[in-house]
Amino acid sequence: TINQSLKKVEIGYWLSSLHQGKGIVNQAVAKLIELAFTQFGMEKVQISAATENTPSRKVCERLGFTLEGVIRRAENLNGRIVDHAIYGLDRATWQTAN
Repeated sequence: TINQSLKKVEIGYWLSSLHQGKGIVNQAVAKLIELAFTQFGMEKVQISAATENTPSRKVCERLGFTLEGVIRRAENLNGRIVDHAIYGLDRATWQTAN
């Protein structure tokens, strides 16, 4: 999702279990972050991950995102209601790290 008025983009992804653990998501999300800040002029990138989804949460943490909060009962995931951890990364933080 791209919100031009807020200069914010939300990234979401799903990866087949056959391809998990190979760094694909890390590389793809890193490139999307770069594009968001350098090509699209965004000021913030946000990712939501189910609180139980440790691999996705680790992707956010490895890429320098900050946990901004938890939204309870955020998604019906195959019949299970799950909470979402909301991670954010702003342009200034990203530029400092890169």
